[in-house]
Amino acid sequence: MLSAVLATIAANDLLREGDRVVVAVSGGPDSMALLHVLWELRARLGLTLVVAAVDHGLRADARREVDLVRERAEALGLPFVAVAVDVAAERRGRRGASLQDAARDARLRALAALARAHGARRVALGHQADDQAETVLYRIVRGTGVAGLAGIPYARDVFIRPLLDVTRAQIVRYLRRRR
Repeated sequence: MLSAVLATIAANDLLREGDRVVVAVSGGPDSMALLHVLWELRARLGLTLVVAAVDHGLRADARREVDLVRERAEALGLPFVAVAVDVAAERRGRRGASLQDAARDARLRALAALARAHGARRVALGHQADDQAETVLYRIVRGTGVAGLAGIPYARDVFIRPLLDVTRAQIVRYLRRRR
């Protein structure tokens, strides 16, 4: 899996030597794999990593997930930042926005601000190939135009998706091998 991620990074110019990267980690398998892959590649790519977890304030077990991410960051010797976002306020400010859209927008805005505060050029997100397929299918069903068929971009603004060429099955195998 490391070679696939390295190929994606190189082919899409996602990272440069010396980059400081905020790694957005939710505690789920995709983002935990992203954290470990970037941690394994950090010396080879010359990266400095900062681990970030976002609490949307929407679920009772969110605190436990943030604690899990904090513990993993500490075990890897990486700095950790938790940030809370106000999804309700985001939704009020955008009439008609779904809860998911408001949560995503609040999360991305908070992560971009965190990157600026930490001098990071990039924020790595854990989207993977299965997410890409679901996104394209969803857009087709909704009646997208040609632009919508492109799916999730590898990079947009400060955000990068190094796992976009890796499937969920590959991620699960990677995590199992590393326990």
